[in-house]
Amino acid sequence: MKRQAIKRINMKKLLFLFLSIFLMSCEAPVETASLNIGVEGMSCSHSCAPYIQKKLSKTVGVLNAEVTFENKEAKVVFDKNKVSKEEIIKTIQTIADGQYKVTSVEEEKQNDIESTEPTGDESSLNEFDISNSEVSSSSYQLPNIFSLLNSLLN
Repeated sequence: MKRQAIKRINMKKLLFLFLSIFLMSCEAPVETASLNIGVEGMSCSHSCAPYIQKKLSKTVGVLNAEVTFENKEAKVVFDKNKVSKEEIIKTIQTIADGQYKVTSVEEEKQNDIESTEPTGDESSLNEFDISNSEVSSSSYQLPNIFSLLNSLLN
């Protein structure tokens, strides 16, 4: 009798685990945007730009950040569902007690699906050119299995 009860409990835990993994893997697609941000206040290339880039990369919702000292510019790709343009600007301006100032912000359009119909000068492109893909730029994130197992065991 005890064995059957233990098997039922283990089966329930296993079913819960699979159901949790399935539900956590069903995320909405990422809606990305890209910003070119002018940044003033950087005094050197070896510490300022990497420091700003590190802070931006750690911001929730930022998918990619590249800061160049020479151009005094930050290029940021982010998920619009998780962080706003204003929050990214505020993040830059609060680094190092406000040492860095945003001078300009230009938002680039992100196309999720590009057209593969060749136009005049594109007709000579190879048909296997990866830049002409019809794949949308959505992301898929696997659930953290260790935290799931830990929650089941506790």
